[in-house]
Amino acid sequence: MFRLAGHLGMTVRQLGEQMTMDEFREWWAYCRFVEPFGQEWLQTGIQAAATIAPYSKGRSPKPTDFMPIETPPQTMAEMMEELAKLKRP
Repeated sequence: MFRLAGHLGMTVRQLGEQMTMDEFREWWAYCRFVEPFGQEWLQTGIQAAATIAPYSKGRSPKPTDFMPIETPPQTMAEMMEELAKLKRP
């Protein structure tokens, strides 16, 4: 909550009073699966990409390659598809 409050320019109390839990979960998922809050990760990514670039063969790394973005959870259909692959013929 502190990180989101700082990102939105609010206090934690203001955030708690003005935001529903559903909206907070949406923000949390956005930060986790799309783009982390704050510029710290981007700044670190820029430094890492610049450091590694001279040693890279082929594609140069991008700053976003170093940002911690998770893969969204699988849907039920995707899980069933993976389980079907495990069945023996």
